[in-house]
Amino acid sequence: MTIPAHPVFAEMPDAFLDAFGETGELTIGGVPLPQPVRAIVRGPFGGVVDGGGYGEPGVNGMSPRASFAEADVPGLSDDDRFTFMGVTWIIREPSADGRGMVRCELERA
Repeated sequence: MTIPAHPVFAEMPDAFLDAFGETGELTIGGVPLPQPVRAIVRGPFGGVVDGGGYGEPGVNGMSPRASFAEADVPGLSDDDRFTFMGVTWIIREPSADGRGMVRCELERA
């Protein structure tokens, strides 16, 4: 279910992305976007390790996640690609949060 956006949240994506965002490359439907996008990438902190996540191998149980401004990622869907810090990730379960952001899980490609 998609939560309808409320106008009070109109400027929140830019504020959050300016404060916490990182830049990466996004491919939607097999077509790379012409400009890098900002995303808030979350996961256990540390370097990217074999097995897909951040942190220490065998210790991490949390999947990395990313949040994008909804206006920046029209048509974002499962199997699209996001390259961040030199690692390519597969987008999983993108969903609008009703506040102008699209949240998704990341799976190492």
